[in-house]
Amino acid sequence: MDIKELNKSQLIMLALLLSFVTSIATGITTVTLMQQAPASITAPITQIVKQTVEKIVPVNTDSKNQTLSEEQKKLLEELKAIKPLTVSLFLKGETEDKDKILGTGLFLGDNKVVVASLITPPKEGENYVVKSVLGEQKVSKVTQEKDFSIVELVDINSTPVPTPIPDTTTNPTPDTTTPVVQ
Repeated sequence: MDIKELNKSQLIMLALLLSFVTSIATGITTVTLMQQAPASITAPITQIVKQTVEKIVPVNTDSKNQTLSEEQKKLLEELKAIKPLTVSLFLKGETEDKDKILGTGLFLGDNKVVVASLITPPKEGENYVVKSVLGEQKVSKVTQEKDFSIVELVDINSTPVPTPIPDTTTNPTPDTTTPVVQ
């Protein structure tokens, strides 16, 4: 097999293997040379290592004393701002715990459209739902693009509400507009 025929993952694995072998060889060579070196060379190296170890101070892991940098604070505020926009897409199962996650996405505009990771449109009989801070909404249409999907949601506010028809069979009212002929 020629090295030009390797795919990306194989090349990465080859690079990791070479790095690992080089690291081991370097360690063995260093130990061997330190054992063979005269004391005038090993004494300063040993002294530097000891002084470095003495100067290392353990980090205080108490979270109350940790302060965030300005950049971290800004990132945290931005994440808090987009949290209401994030959604998860599920294939609706028979029960709540049988839902299968399909991907994640973000609301666009007036929360009727979601841009999501690449998902396939539902097959016949499958129901997709979007779960967010607004609750659970049904998916009406999934459009696949090159690297993402556009998910349209059922508009809850525009569903037609049937107008009630008055029931005149139980209490009929007399028609006063038609003249009675005798």
